[in-house]
Amino acid sequence: MKLLITTNPGMEDLLVKELVSLLNLRTDKLCAHVLNKGRILINLLVNMSINDIFLLAARSNLAHKISMVLAEGNVSKDMRSLDIAYELTLKSCAENYLNQHLTFAVRAERIGEHEYTSIDLAKHVGQAIVDAVMEKYGIRPPVNLDHPTVIFDALVVGSKFFLALRISGEESLHKRGYRIYDHPAALKPTIAYGMLQIADLKDGEVLLDPMCGGGTIVIEAARNFKLKNIYCMDISPKHLKGAMKNAIASSTYDSIVFILGDARKANEYVKDRVDAIVTNPPYGIRMLRRKYLRKLYSDFLKSAKNILSNKGRIVIITAEHSLFKEEALKAGYNILSTRKVLHGNLEVEIIKIKPT
Repeated sequence: MKLLITTNPGMEDLLVKELVSLLNLRTDKLCAHVLNKGRILINLLVNMSINDIFLLAARSNLAHKISMVLAEGNVSKDMRSLDIAYELTLKSCAENYLNQHLTFAVRAERIGEHEYTSIDLAKHVGQAIVDAVMEKYGIRPPVNLDHPTVIFDALVVGSKFFLALRISGEESLHKRGYRIYDHPAALKPTIAYGMLQIADLKDGEVLLDPMCGGGTIVIEAARNFKLKNIYCMDISPKHLKGAMKNAIASSTYDSIVFILGDARKANEYVKDRVDAIVTNPPYGIRMLRRKYLRKLYSDFLKSAKNILSNKGRIVIITAEHSLFKEEALKAGYNILSTRKVLHGNLEVEIIKIKPT
């Protein structure tokens, strides 16, 4: 069985590790190939039902979309590839997932240079599905492009064509549903969870997000880890109230301690020894803000040293990665790892550090 799964570009390896854990597989039973940034082809050397894949979609904290591959083949750049896609779709047994009552739509995507468009691809694949259903049931399946019951993904990446049945639904799985308050620089929950994985949290540890914004990081921590204490701190009363609203919506409010405070003086507000600080601080997009950011990073790193435990580490996401790493080295930290990811259309770095 093969799956097409999307995630945040830069977190593909974390997704593969999560799949191995969720499916309780030996690593030799799962082969992963990155088709392009954020998109992985998974070859599972075990049998799984559609219900199993539904369950996987429900349990994954890093996947955005999950589809089951029905057909694949080689295509080229020219228009003849549309006929190949049609024939592959016709033989894919896609009609087994439809009847006269179920509406469907084709979501097509094309990556690379080709003579045809994604719209051309969707039309040919859609026609093949219609023809296959008419051949089997003698009726024309209803098409609903806005709110389909069944979604088929038609994907061309370079010279490869894939037809897949969308298991995870129309909306991306990163939309958890608990975001009542939308922070202006909100972090995707899947990125937040990835940062927590990078922090390598252990049961019974203490976590702090001193610039918590809408609370995404601490909410993901409360939902997925058994921690002793989780602290959510922000200097803005508005953002802190928003984080509280999101925590209530996610049923994690009672697991989080909320603090109105300044990350530059974190040791004045948090008296626990903190094992992990995971945070998404403001980005300095304009040069005028670099002086402010330098001071923020410097003061935050000095304050953090006073509350980190002997196994304490910091995981931070920032577009100003060079500036942060410079200040971290000055403040006496070792840089353990860096990882480039896409946050929307902005390339940022997730940096893990610990005191020397």
